[in-house]
Amino acid sequence: MQRDHSTSETFDGLASRTIFCLWTGPEMMSENRLKALWSILKNTGRPVAFITQDTLEYWVHPDYPLHPAYPYLSSTHKSDYLRCYLMHLYGGGYTDIKMTTAQWEPFFSQLESSPELALGYSELAHGIPHLQGALGDEIRVAHKDLIGLCSFIFKRQTILTTTWYDQVHSLLDLKLPLLMEHPSQHPLDQTGVILPNGKPSLYPLRWAEILGEILHPLFYMHRNMLIKAPIHPKFSEYR
Repeated sequence: MQRDHSTSETFDGLASRTIFCLWTGPEMMSENRLKALWSILKNTGRPVAFITQDTLEYWVHPDYPLHPAYPYLSSTHKSDYLRCYLMHLYGGGYTDIKMTTAQWEPFFSQLESSPELALGYSELAHGIPHLQGALGDEIRVAHKDLIGLCSFIFKRQTILTTTWYDQVHSLLDLKLPLLMEHPSQHPLDQTGVILPNGKPSLYPLRWAEILGEILHPLFYMHRNMLIKAPIHPKFSEYR
């Protein structure tokens, strides 16, 4: 599915039952990734918007340009950024490109007919290693009340997505000068990781800094407005 430039700016991913998948870099997809993408297309039973660097322009809202830091992000962080951007502006489904057997229509219907803000699988016990201090410990204890980050469905432009979007943009505002000085050198780049040249990366973003470090606390704050459902993909053999 590819959105036409002339499509109404009132596009609603939840109402249209659209699932977004992202492949943001120039890297070739592995055989496992291609098989996983096919499983999403084949099994979910819903339209899939597969967004690449060549089709992204069709989904950039004219009133909401991408953050100027976007070109300097790693492929992984571009995906982290875009799932926020798409869920806030359009809503609907998102899944990592991992093997899935789930049929998604019941999940869309469940969220649409409820007052809740988002639906996803219960977060895994080991899925929140990046949050430090007392709040991190508190959130880890309550992990089953949160939803995971690999596949979910959101209502668009809610208090949850608005706060998520604002926090991501505020962080990138602060990081922009450093990102311009030290742009990503690798699809999996993160602060301090050893690059292929043997040197530690000066790229100024931690692995989970623009996704889990922001979204898990927001999920915890809004945990009573989340639906847990078996929407999870397979978490192994996807690279």
